[in-house]
Amino acid sequence: MPAERTWHNLELPEEAQLVRKELFEYSSDKGDFIIELFENVKGEYYAIGTPRHSDKLIIYGSPVMSDSFMAMQTVIEKIEREGAC
Repeated sequence: MPAERTWHNLELPEEAQLVRKELFEYSSDKGDFIIELFENVKGEYYAIGTPRHSDKLIIYGSPVMSDSFMAMQTVIEKIEREGAC
């Protein structure tokens, strides 16, 4: 049986990178945020959160991780800990 054809299996030129991005909207008493979850072809994840309405660009980020849940959870915890009310 042939291997499943997904974007993870694409043949890329050497040194090329391909990343998938998902967008999430997160609202809490700290404000409204856009969280972007990125996945590379190796199955590694990282997330970045930014305030939706702000005069300042504040970035809440996760390290590169092997688990999408933990990348998102890390950013949400940073927003809750450090985010402006």
